[in-house]
Amino acid sequence: MTYRVEQVVRKIKSPVVVKIGDNTISYQNGESLAEASFDEPVKIESITAQNDKIIIQLTKNDSLNDTNWSDKDNSYF
Repeated sequence: MTYRVEQVVRKIKSPVVVKIGDNTISYQNGESLAEASFDEPVKIESITAQNDKIIIQLTKNDSLNDTNWSDKDNSYF
């Protein structure tokens, strides 16, 4: 299964550098990042700007399937 980053990155027109752990991947812009696929679910941890490039730190999204259907942690009674 492949995963994609949050699609809001499509709006970035500047070059983008993505950091995932020790790996660094460069993209022409947010559109090309939005089309990229990843082997595991990822989420945007932080976004910064440096030397005319957008730096996006991605982390593994462990909460993707972490759903509490019974909601007993948030009891309203």
